[in-house]
Amino acid sequence: LYICFFGKGTNLNFLLFKANWFRLLQLIPDCCRRKTSVGCCPPTLKQRSDMFARAVLMISCSMLTAREAAGQTAEFQSEAEPALNCPDSYRARKGDKVIMEYIGLLANGTEFDRGQSEFTIGENKVIPGWEKGMTGGCAGERINMVVPPEFGYGDSPSDKVPAGSTIYFITQLQAVIRTTKPVAGGCNEGQKARPNIDVTMDIEGRVITPSADGQKFVDKPSLEVRFGNPKAIRFVRGLEAGLTGACPEEERLLLLGPDLAYGAAGKSDGKVKPGQSVR
Repeated sequence: LYICFFGKGTNLNFLLFKANWFRLLQLIPDCCRRKTSVGCCPPTLKQRSDMFARAVLMISCSMLTAREAAGQTAEFQSEAEPALNCPDSYRARKGDKVIMEYIGLLANGTEFDRGQSEFTIGENKVIPGWEKGMTGGCAGERINMVVPPEFGYGDSPSDKVPAGSTIYFITQLQAVIRTTKPVAGGCNEGQKARPNIDVTMDIEGRVITPSADGQKFVDKPSLEVRFGNPKAIRFVRGLEAGLTGACPEEERLLLLGPDLAYGAAGKSDGKVKPGQSVR
């Protein structure tokens, strides 16, 4: 990885000043196709993207650490790569539940955490940097964040994060879940959608495009799905992730990235192309 990316005498300061992270990531396929070094490419595109995103963040880590040593304060930064440019009405906002995967890094490159998190923007149950970084995001975007202490863990240490640390995240916004018609008074736990029951829903699904909704790929007034089925297709797992906890007659807008829709293969009938997000 490092030989492949750095071995050409690239002026990294210039690249970081002049180009965003997505432009740097665009170098990946050409570099690996040229096979400029042994072991340049991890075996999958996702691993390759993860490693290069980490490499770019590490360059940023080093430069920001130098700035901090010089007495300059790190600023919060977030950038989607690639930016999917979904309609404004589909961007994550206060009150939306988001599902994200993340890798957390310290300035020296040490990974201090990774996993999946679900939270509602505005409830202040996670670090402020996460809420700030996810706000305005589109389902399916990879969002890289530089999180200074005031948006992270502040002056208090947290597990593997020293006090006063600027921290860095590589994240994937997997889903944005918005309740559009709540049920007055809610419902009891036994009525809520949950694993190991059959859930019937009225559903219309379309591909998300930058300007308007794209191809309709499902339209059924009564679709029955068994939640909790370990052999369920990816899209059904996305429905389960978005609807678990919903009450009868409740309406939700589910904005699902490819990992919770039809992935890198797309829908078999061609209505959802590889890598597309859906709603």
